Amino acid sequence: MQNDSLQRQNIDIKILTGEEILDIYTTHSIRHFPEDERKPVSSIQRMTAEGIYTGYGLYSRIESGALLGYAFFTVLPDHGGCLLDYFAVMEDYRSHGIGSLFLQYIKSSFRDIPGFLIESEDPDYAENPSEYSVRCKRLDFYERNGAVFTGIRASVFGVPYRLLFFPIQSTEKFSPEISSETLPEPVSPETVYSNFCSIYRRMVSPEAYQTQIRIFPREISLGKVAPTRKTGGSGRGL
Repeated sequence: MQNDSLQRQNIDIKILTGEEILDIYTTHSIRHFPEDERKPVSSIQRMTAEGIYTGYGLYSRIESGALLGYAFFTVLPDHGGCLLDYFAVMEDYRSHGIGSLFLQYIKSSFRDIPGFLIESEDPDYAENPSEYSVRCKRLDFYERNGAVFTGIRASVFGVPYRLLFFPIQSTEKFSPEISSETLPEPVSPETVYSNFCSIYRRMVSPEAYQTQIRIFPREISLGKVAPTRKTGGSGRGL
């Protein structure tokens, strides 16, 4: 599963097995994601066993197959919903375009869905200027690579996010001026909202869904959001 850009850069991408997903998650996520965004390992195991969790690994051909990055997704095949759950490039390989290359390859791998959702930490709720800058850079990264803000925000286990959509199918129908006001079917804000709800109903327990998942259509403010516990939140990092 390669393309010309990857071949030229001596990079391989592979679909990960369940064991490889768990190994990468337990080994690297502690460095790449804050505690309140890391799920219990048991959640990853359950979703993998249910067939709704998949992952990609980015590897170097030159450096003895060193892991360069990883991406984990929650996918609901019957529903059409797909969420980028974790995305990270290893520290030594950042700022070299690898993350963008990785995203574009992933885009070419998903052929049967309109696109996938991305949660990106909301800069409006950063606790300090440094965190604000990091969150803005992360949003800018996703948007440079084609993601658009849906106008929907969410609080997941106390972590405030903006929901982005990364289009895959029929790129001709996505104009450069696309925004949360012009998202066409089947990726309207209403569909984004429905897919996000369906995904989290599968990802967490009914009790956690009722108490820890809050979704705010369009530009409704989240108000004051305080973390309520330190496990179970999904996260993305670069």
